[in-house]
Amino acid sequence: MNDTTSLAIEPTDDEETPPPVAETLERLARTYVRTGALPLPRNPATFGWQVTAGGLAALAAQLLHYVDTVDPERAAAFADFYHGHLGDGPHPLAVGWWIQKNLAEPAGADMGQWAAEAETEAEAAFAYTSRPTGLADLGVLLGDDVLSLLINGLGASWKEWEEHGSTRRTCFLPGCFHEFDISQAWSGAGGMHGEGWMCAPAVGFACSEHATYLWAGDHQHVPTWTTTGPESSPQLSCTCGWASGKARFRGYGIALYQAHALDVVEPEA
Repeated sequence: MNDTTSLAIEPTDDEETPPPVAETLERLARTYVRTGALPLPRNPATFGWQVTAGGLAALAAQLLHYVDTVDPERAAAFADFYHGHLGDGPHPLAVGWWIQKNLAEPAGADMGQWAAEAETEAEAAFAYTSRPTGLADLGVLLGDDVLSLLINGLGASWKEWEEHGSTRRTCFLPGCFHEFDISQAWSGAGGMHGEGWMCAPAVGFACSEHATYLWAGDHQHVPTWTTTGPESSPQLSCTCGWASGKARFRGYGIALYQAHALDVVEPEA
């Protein structure tokens, strides 16, 4: 392939044998199926990227399948690119070079500016997903594509999902037995279903009563996973100043925050 289409880099002595096109198509198909497999992630950012990956895998599979029917040699080259020289995927330097030469430069764009804008968007997304989020906001954030994936991509009805409990969520606070159906809250099909519930990615969902008291208004006890340095262990911190200390695993830090939240809530119980 010439410079305007090639995504390849110079081969190395450690280069693996490129896979056949059929193997790459199967890999893409399996990636798409994996993005819809239960259980789905609760974190909205993870969920969104997982759905995006599924859509891109489906698009890539269809394009590669079409190219293979009209130009098998070109399809093999694309499969080689996707495989990577060490079997670990496309080489970032090759992809960056190709984007700059074939997309950015012809459009008169600056790759450095694109990178800076991407970093700004990443920082905004991190800040957004680190704060408690109302369920109505989640529905807007994830949008119809996610709901379509849940309903059509998996071939399951809402009734089937409810029967298997996959859309039921409970309040994170021990002793609270309130629950809601997340699919109805996102889609609005349940009317006021889930009204007032919020999601804090660090610990999960809270019912309207406990979300209002802990995470909204003047009652700020918002949990966030933090580290003090690259070698430090993560800990769960609260905006009130409380911290779990070294958390050897996620559930341990969440349990300590639950105890902290109970201490805050109990005087008002």
